[in-house]
Amino acid sequence: MDYEISMLFPEGKRKALTFSYDDGTIHDRRLAALLNEYGMKGTFNLNYGLLGKGGMETVNGIETDFSRVEAEEVRCLYQGHEIASHAYSHASLTGLPKNMAATEVLKDRYNLEQLTGELIRGFAYPYGAYNSQIEEILDACGIEYARTVESTGDFSLPEDFLAWHPTCHHEDERLMALAEKFCREEKDGPFVFYLWGHSYEFAQKNNWELMESFLKYMAQYKEDIWCATNIEILDYVKAYRELKRSTDGKILMNPNATPLYVAMNGRKYCIHGNEKLELPS
Repeated sequence: MDYEISMLFPEGKRKALTFSYDDGTIHDRRLAALLNEYGMKGTFNLNYGLLGKGGMETVNGIETDFSRVEAEEVRCLYQGHEIASHAYSHASLTGLPKNMAATEVLKDRYNLEQLTGELIRGFAYPYGAYNSQIEEILDACGIEYARTVESTGDFSLPEDFLAWHPTCHHEDERLMALAEKFCREEKDGPFVFYLWGHSYEFAQKNNWELMESFLKYMAQYKEDIWCATNIEILDYVKAYRELKRSTDGKILMNPNATPLYVAMNGRKYCIHGNEKLELPS
């Protein structure tokens, strides 16, 4: 008997949807409200050292209100979402000595934790700049995943969560085609649609309808999609990767508290925390 199994997400879902938005500008207020309206969850990557900073900046040749959210509003604004680090001052880590790069990460993480009362375990690379040395620094600083800016155009999970490549940016011309492919895909999963960007980009181009159209489309399929933050996906995948199996693959044991879902031969199974499951012959 071939006991080949595949991972399913909570409630036996094959698909997950997650968002990652950088810099913590005031335009996050509208973006967070949109995600809340459609029952979606996002990860917001903040630079503690820039919170409350105001002013106009020219970004990609466009005059933009680049004011950052105030520290006092962070807890309320991002309630129900994840807050992750984006380095204390948005410095490009690959251009710094190792000790300074580590300080950028730790200082941001420490202050965000003091501000929110939550563990900060995620990261987005400023300017997308990273290398193996930076990955090692993040790991030493207690960061468990980090998002790049390298779009894959697919829905696969990373082998290395410290180089987590998103599906696409919200301005990708393939956005709605990828959304349709993702929602209508019937093959065995797991699949993750990972969308990233900056909320100020919507304000720059006055194209908030782009995000609203995407959310509205995805909402039609919410029954089959796990809407999760980046860290929720990481935690679930890590728990699944710790699943224990007997020599013949017939017995599965879940050593974690998190209920895990698997599929085999078209059937779904749930393995509750600290319990085992014997697959049928």
